[in-house]
Amino acid sequence: MFVVKKNVLIMKTGLFIVLLPVLIVCEGIAQRVALQELVDKRRYAEVMAYAATLQPADTADYATMYAIGQACEGMLKYRDAYRYYRRCLTIDSTRTDLLATASRMAANLGKTAEAETYLQQLRARDTTDFYANYQLARLYAQQGEYPKAIGRYEFLLRQDPENSVLMRLIGDCYNRMDYTVSAFRYYLNAFRREPENVSLAASLSNLLLLLQEPEEAVAVCDTSLRYHPQSRLLLQSKGLALFTMQKYAQADTVYSMLMAQADSSYNTLKYGGSAQYYAGQYMRAIEPLENAYQKDTTSVEVCLLLGSSLGRTFDRKRAFKLFDKAEALMQPSPALVDMLIRFRAETLDRDNQHDKANVLYYQLWTESQRFDMLGCIWQRYRTSKMAEQSDDYRRRALFINMLFATEYLKRPERRKDHLVYLRSLLSQFQEEMFFRSVKQLPTLAPDGKKGVCTEEQLQTVIRQLPEKE
Repeated sequence: MFVVKKNVLIMKTGLFIVLLPVLIVCEGIAQRVALQELVDKRRYAEVMAYAATLQPADTADYATMYAIGQACEGMLKYRDAYRYYRRCLTIDSTRTDLLATASRMAANLGKTAEAETYLQQLRARDTTDFYANYQLARLYAQQGEYPKAIGRYEFLLRQDPENSVLMRLIGDCYNRMDYTVSAFRYYLNAFRREPENVSLAASLSNLLLLLQEPEEAVAVCDTSLRYHPQSRLLLQSKGLALFTMQKYAQADTVYSMLMAQADSSYNTLKYGGSAQYYAGQYMRAIEPLENAYQKDTTSVEVCLLLGSSLGRTFDRKRAFKLFDKAEALMQPSPALVDMLIRFRAETLDRDNQHDKANVLYYQLWTESQRFDMLGCIWQRYRTSKMAEQSDDYRRRALFINMLFATEYLKRPERRKDHLVYLRSLLSQFQEEMFFRSVKQLPTLAPDGKKGVCTEEQLQTVIRQLPEKE
């Protein structure tokens, strides 16, 4: 009896030992299934609580890592999600869905190079893969690499020649490159297949305005308005096209519809009020122009039209104030003008167009007394080998060295070595007068104005300059 019981016990123990690995495996599978169920039910916090208890061995399980990555993504912890997805790739790099997910996550995190790598891996497996090519095109477009984006989109379009979405995207790329004719061709082809697309119709209409085809722009808007009669975007495009055509009464009708829809955008207020003004509706024009002015007080056109509307109705005092404001706005900022001239000059210098640069530097000197600009010219003529230069060069050198020395002597802070050097330069011209037996030498200003420098003028400046010790 004892022997029988012992045998039964041994059999049970053996069975347990045999079944133990199976039970462990089943438990692991059950756990992974449970994690995925929690993700599917959006119970992300519970998944993350489990993640906190993971053992090192658990990180080698693909399903576990992927479920935790999904939970992180669901909780908007994108960097953590990307880390788990990358861990999944080390476990199984053959999953195309994972490569797509990783590329999307990398792109969202601004890791464009990594996103492109994943997408290229997808394309390596199937060059015709729509997702990989499409996302690559989008990635290139976001980076401003429009030719590369166009290449991918056109590759897909050859596979699906009637795809209006691809046509629109190619048109967008050409439009951002300012290739308006090419953009127009793709927009038009897309519009013929999808006339009800509001944003496409608006893009095509605005492009037609750039191409100076406002009548065609109106026709496009009218076609799409049949499907969406109250579309704000289409009405805005149509109103602007009518305004461009100087059909102010019709434009007024469109903009009045927009303002009735509570459209308070700046362009609607500005062009709506302007259309009313030019249509002779001065009193009506005041309110939208006033509202536009409150949004942007720097628009010269709004100031003028609002001022004129008030002047034609009841408030001439304010009209004059707005006219004064418009006049002030039309005057360029001296600081900005100086900056523009200087930048042009510096760029010409770098392009080795030194004579043209000198003209601009000299302009800044004469208009703003910018001594540093005078210094920019002098740097070009501070050579001790005057005799070896052309007559034209020597005339310019005499003028600029005399002018620079005269102005430099007036400055409170002066470098003695500069003064000594200026004396040596001017002395060469003095010697030239002596050996040629002349009392004056011709000069040439950077702006081309001819003049002379007399012996007396030259000596007066030289006497103020120190000699080398």
